[in-house]
Formats: sequence, structure tokens, C-alpha cells
Amino acid sequence: MVLHQGDFDYAENARRFFGTIDSVLGSDFPYFASIGNHDAASWRQNCRDPNGCYTGFLKARMARIGVTPDHPDLDDQMYSVSYRGLKLVFVGEAGAGTGDDVYASYIQDRLATDDHIWKICSWHKNQRAMQVGDKDDEMGWQVYETCKDLGAIIATAHEHSYHRTRTLTSTKEQIVDASCPDPDTICIAKGSPGKSFVFVSGLGGHGIRGQQRCLPATFPYGCKGEWAKIYTARQGARFGALFIVFNVNGDPTRAQGYFKNVNGQVVDRFDVTVDATASRPFSSGPRASPR
Repeated sequence: MVLHQGDFDYAENARRFFGTIDSVLGSDFPYFASIGNHDAASWRQNCRDPNGCYTGFLKARMARIGVTPDHPDLDDQMYSVSYRGLKLVFVGEAGAGTGDDVYASYIQDRLATDDHIWKICSWHKNQRAMQVGDKDDEMGWQVYETCKDLGAIIATAHEHSYHRTRTLTSTKEQIVDASCPDPDTICIAKGSPGKSFVFVSGLGGHGIRGQQRCLPATFPYGCKGEWAKIYTARQGARFGALFIVFNVNGDPTRAQGYFKNVNGQVVDRFDVTVDATASRPFSSGPRASPR
């Protein structure tokens, strides 16, 4: 399946975008997405765009593959689905306070009592310290911390490059887990604090930007040593995508990730292990009223 962290086509032409996807992957290939800032005008179900609305295409695709989102109205930019053993939670663009006040509560509500071993939080924008370009704080820290403490992988984009953290026990303070420091081995667990990792995968095909933060450009990088891999224009980046394979060798607690560019080069490879007790319900942080 594909998880797309927003900014689909920079033209707000949903019909043409999904036509391109269908021509390559087929109309029934599982494709889930978060809204990006370049998608906002044509996101809502009744956006009145003659080229269609992104939510309409996403919902129609989910219906074709038998997936029902937790709420049929995606206009608020928040929804979650369960698919083939994965729990996926999508939240949108952060306005003033939206990330901490609304999205974090929604994530908490969807994941705190969820018993899936593997969970993924997906959104578009970043906090400045969670990217190596020139983006500012836009999401708030609570969304990151809530996902981490509930044992979820954190998938983001927005900055036009690829970079991945080591295992973090604090995203806000960029604290690397002392018990799992290997840059190519990621450990995930619920807790207070929990532990997980963050990636920015923004090399989908519209410009490649350079590393501005956490120099030098080679490992080990600067800042607080939180980055396991940085792949930007400074490192000669090409367009590509991050792949994650779950249930490695039949082990439901193991996964392997790799970033492959369009030239077929694998520029990042890492293993992920989730704590076997990660399916236990855990309560942390703000809680929203059930929908």
C-alpha cells in the first residue's frame, strides 16, 4: 500500500492526479493520504473544483477495497483506518493550536486502547527540529509526543528531502534512546515516555532541497545526534520513496525499512522492532470525546 503525506500534484487537479496513480498502480491499489498545504483548496468533499476533490477520490478508493474510515466525513482532515494488521491515523494541517488542541486529542482517542502491534501516524507538516531544512514550527509537539508514547511510527513530509531519526524517547528534546542508540536499529514501545522514530519523506517529485540544519552533511550529523540518515541535495539526493516491510521472516514484531531512489539505489536501510507488549492499552496525554 501507499501512504502519501500530502502535496499531491501542486495543481489541485485531483482527477488528473489519481488518473496518474491508477495508470501505474491500478484503480484498486490501496492508497491512503494526509492533506498537504498545496491540497487545501480542493480537499473537501464538496470543494466545487471542476477537476474533482481529493477526499472524494480517496473515499471512493477505500470503498472499492473494502476499507471503512472511522468517520465518513474527511473534511476535518482527520480519519483513521485499519488495514491488514496496521492501524493508520491521519491528521491534517495545523492552524493556530490545531496540532496540540485538536489533532493530539484525536490521536490519543484512536490509539490509546488500540490493540494493533503496528501503528502509524501520518501528517504533512513539521516542527522545525524534526526536519533539516528551513521549515518553522507548524504542528506543535503534542502530536509527535502522543504518537511516540503510544508506540506509533511518525510519518511526515513537507520538506523536500528524506531524513530519518534514530530511536527517540523525546521528540521535543530530541533525546536518543540510550538503550537503542544504533542508527540502523529502531526500537518502538509504548510508555511514559514511549519510544519511536520520525521520518520526513519529501522526495516525491517536486524539487529537491538541501540540508540547512544539523550539519555536517555526513554521519554523525550535528544538533543532538538525533538523525540516523539525511539525504538532501547536499548529499546528491534523487527522487524516491521509503518502503517498510512488516512481519519479517514471519515475526509480527519485526519490520525492515529502506529508501530507494528512482535510479534503483538504496540509500538508507534499517531494522525496526516493536515491543511485544505494545498491544496493551495505554493512557497518556489529552483525550477527546469519542466521535
